[in-house]
Amino acid sequence: LFFVAAIATSAQAGQFGSQAATVGEGGLSFSAGINYASKDMKISGAKKEMIARQLVLTGDYGLLPSLDLYIKLGLADMEVPGFRGRLDALYGVGAKFKLFKDPEDKLNVTINGGITRFNSGDSSADATVTDYMGALIVSNRAGNITPYGGIKVCETEAEVKPTGVGSSVKYTADKKVGILAGVDYFVNPNVFFNGEVNLFDQQAIYLGAGFKF
Repeated sequence: LFFVAAIATSAQAGQFGSQAATVGEGGLSFSAGINYASKDMKISGAKKEMIARQLVLTGDYGLLPSLDLYIKLGLADMEVPGFRGRLDALYGVGAKFKLFKDPEDKLNVTINGGITRFNSGDSSADATVTDYMGALIVSNRAGNITPYGGIKVCETEAEVKPTGVGSSVKYTADKKVGILAGVDYFVNPNVFFNGEVNLFDQQAIYLGAGFKF
């Protein structure tokens, strides 16, 4: 594992990354990737573009045959007109639940949900960005490749607080419903690459690699 190539959901806002399917009871996987996202945010009735870049490490554990829990740790920054923050800590938690799989374990339908938060500041202000995400994802394994896609709901909240005198500025997502599509490619049963794009609620791309035990 732990090599990453490329660029950086999820205004932050909300790529899921890792694998589309669950890892199975007692299974464990780690993945690392870079995410880049552009998302329209609302402030006092006006639209402002928010850009976010993230470097994320995700650990995924199969608690039950159809239930995975995962955590995210990493670094992220964000910018909106008039403010550009530095890289700071990112963290998150989530779960994947398998609704359906065929007898050959090729077709999988999962629900994926989670919360991710990161901080980003400069000399004049500090920002906090929080994503609440949920998605219904369908994947279909064909040999070493597992393409997937789905529909997601993502609420993104951002707050920029001046370090001195002044009032904080709050942003909320302009659009909350979008689609995602991606692919998992297994070089062998353990090593995989993952790519994912998000559209409509945001424009985002994620690229990463991981190891499944």
